[in-house]
Amino acid sequence: MTRKLDGLLAAVGVSFGASSLAWPFGWDTSVHYYVGREWLLRGAIPYRDTFDHKTPGIYFAHALAIALFGEGMWGIRLVELGSVVVLGWACAGIARDRASRPPPGLTGATILAASVFYYGFYDYWNTAQCELLAATSVTLMVLAAHRMRSLPRAGVVVGLLAGVALVLKPPFVLFVLVAIGVLAVRARPARLARPLVAVVATAAVVPGLVLVYFAVHGALHDLVEIVGAANAAYLENEQRLDSAAAVVDNAVVVWRGYSPVAGCVFGASGVSIAVACLRRSRARLARWMIAASMLAVGYAVIAVQLKFYYYHWIAVLPPGTLMTANVIVGASAAVRASRRAWVPLIVSVVVLEAFALTGQQAGAWLRTTAATVHWLAGDWTRARFAGTFQTWDAVRRYADVEATGLWIRARSSRNDELLVRGVAAEVYVVSGLHAPGRFFWTAFLTRPSRTFHREAWLAEDAAVIDAKRPRWVVTWTETREGPESASYFFPRGYIERTHIGPYTVLERGP
Repeated sequence: MTRKLDGLLAAVGVSFGASSLAWPFGWDTSVHYYVGREWLLRGAIPYRDTFDHKTPGIYFAHALAIALFGEGMWGIRLVELGSVVVLGWACAGIARDRASRPPPGLTGATILAASVFYYGFYDYWNTAQCELLAATSVTLMVLAAHRMRSLPRAGVVVGLLAGVALVLKPPFVLFVLVAIGVLAVRARPARLARPLVAVVATAAVVPGLVLVYFAVHGALHDLVEIVGAANAAYLENEQRLDSAAAVVDNAVVVWRGYSPVAGCVFGASGVSIAVACLRRSRARLARWMIAASMLAVGYAVIAVQLKFYYYHWIAVLPPGTLMTANVIVGASAAVRASRRAWVPLIVSVVVLEAFALTGQQAGAWLRTTAATVHWLAGDWTRARFAGTFQTWDAVRRYADVEATGLWIRARSSRNDELLVRGVAAEVYVVSGLHAPGRFFWTAFLTRPSRTFHREAWLAEDAAVIDAKRPRWVVTWTETREGPESASYFFPRGYIERTHIGPYTVLERGP
């Protein structure tokens, strides 16, 4: 009964996110994909040969997905869907009682909740980011600290996963505090030293291997300069929320976006905690302490970044999912054994019904899911399907960048080079072409908030353009001057070929 119910609910959860396998990329995910692709296929070392300012874990994830599944956007989406399943499974493992069998359907219902909380609220632009992979890593870290019998071995796993989180998204390493707290509660003072030493020693393994790799390939200076110094300058100058009022306003907006799901989860959690207190269930209260600690750290992960981008809120996906699992365990303990199988079913229905009442978020999920079904069934053209995806302000429409990439691809050979100005890195993904130098996108060459090494990098970019003269250049039509404009390339012998949406395509002249 348990396996069948788990399988059924997990299948519903996977189905809820399955349409994401057809979703396109936003520009920042396209940047990560491009760096990973060039690293794998052409040996272009990140930072030295391709420019981006994230830590290298996300590029490795994209390179691995391409190695396993080939070029295309669906590979990392499949990895992402698997990560959601693993995150839900791990939260169910944290929530379950050690001394008794878990409620039938606990794991499946928790996977379904994780899928709804993720795919229901984060669209094509905000998914396939490094946040989810980091969130899954730290959830597994807490699970190891909570359930592994050998505390020293648990410390090893916690340390290794903390290192993974660090190279994926550095702020997520704060979750190691939760794992250490769990180890400290489980261990007597005399037994705590070994697992703590194991955590500290193994936490350096993955970052150390990364540093050695880049040092061997002569790119350590570039990594430190870009991830360290350039990011520090970027964070100093980029628009951010630096007042308590702005932070509160942002949190209110996110809460409203998640309502009534958030209200249901927090309300049910309050009732479950009260019941656990009345029954003096130390084991359940301990698991609620883990959820509360993860929630607090999740908020800290968001806050230390100062920017409060929407996808940063993925940091609270693990505690939100764990809270749901804790509710299921608590409710199951309060009913007769013969009725426990109904609890995960009822909670799953409530989660889905609450999501259906979220309005804008549910409508967006329904539109993209329906569009995917229509396209796969052959009812819609690819262009109509691509037109479904755009940013919230409608400034960037994916259909435009895909049409631009397809136009170039139809007229190119595999060895042609392409230079996309601005942040339309999706064109590289669609066309399959690569840039001649490391500045394949240009925000750090033009935006006022990103001035680190501006003159030196502009000179490097210009030298590559003049020396290699890529066949194709894509510019933003409205930009009239500077290295992102068509006028920058006309004196260099480029000819205007076509306009597609807001983009101008130039070709190298004779």
